[in-house]
Amino acid sequence: MEEKLYFKPADYGKGRKKKQVKHKSKSKEKNNHKILKLAGIIIFLAIVAIIIIWLLRGTTTTTGQYPENVKNKSLTCVSSQIQYEKTSWINSDEKELKINTIFNGTDSLKSLSLIYTLTYESEADAYLAEAKSHAQLNEGFATMGYDVRKFSNKFSRYGNKLIITLTTNKTELDEYSASYFLLPTSEEGFVLKSLSDYQNAFEAQGMTCSSTTENMN
Repeated sequence: MEEKLYFKPADYGKGRKKKQVKHKSKSKEKNNHKILKLAGIIIFLAIVAIIIIWLLRGTTTTTGQYPENVKNKSLTCVSSQIQYEKTSWINSDEKELKINTIFNGTDSLKSLSLIYTLTYESEADAYLAEAKSHAQLNEGFATMGYDVRKFSNKFSRYGNKLIITLTTNKTELDEYSASYFLLPTSEEGFVLKSLSDYQNAFEAQGMTCSSTTENMN
């Protein structure tokens, strides 16, 4: 019986190995491409983040002397004798007129408030005084062409006490509104600037003044 011998060709399996090597090479190139692409995205995002942080820094400018930039000066002036002329329809033997001013340093006014407190014998008297003073103040505002809410005016009653409060700032003060806060004017208009100007003006009317420094650090 004749036996048949089978021999593998010399290049048997080489084609398959070549295909495997080629496939591995393509996979490796593909992975390298993904890594490079991911690295590029990360670098791009890092650059964008650095640019945003840099832009958000802004610009800081400092002017004047450092101590004046961090401190406010306040001036408080009080009198128990002065009758507030804008509400002259009412009066009380026991009264207090107080004016509080706050300055940025000593040369720039930030805010000013007038607090007029009157104490009466009864709550009924305080109620009547509120109605009269409110009407007189509104009448004065109308004459000046002001809104009835001018100076954020407020009337408060606590038992037999009536408290009238007006507040303003530097931009509101002029030769017309100054009189509501016992501030003088001249032919040049409203000319007060520094804390000492205001203190001299109030003390000239018989008020007692004191100033304090508030550290803003």
